[in-house]
Amino acid sequence: MRLKSLFVALALMAVPTIALADQDSALAAVRSSPGVLDAKIDDRGNLWVMVIKNVKVAWDQYAIQMCTVVRPHQARVFIARIVDVTTVGGGKKPSEWKQLASASCGK
Repeated sequence: MRLKSLFVALALMAVPTIALADQDSALAAVRSSPGVLDAKIDDRGNLWVMVIKNVKVAWDQYAIQMCTVVRPHQARVFIARIVDVTTVGGGKKPSEWKQLASASCGK
């Protein structure tokens, strides 16, 4: 009985590690996408993708594309938010960043 409890405890300890590995691989895939300068996933399941604003890009479609990039990695991403990189930094909070587009990744 103790061996079974030990096995369950060890399995539960490995679950957060797997989730973080999924997020790391998803972030690596997003960062390797063209036009992406940086990306991060917060604890609420938001994928923040920092890009240089370009008027020739359809940002709504770009946000949907970022959802398809992270989907195979099974990371905990619910919304992809495309952000103008010039508004990031300087101690600003994500709520103060200029969002170019967002897409629900749950579809």
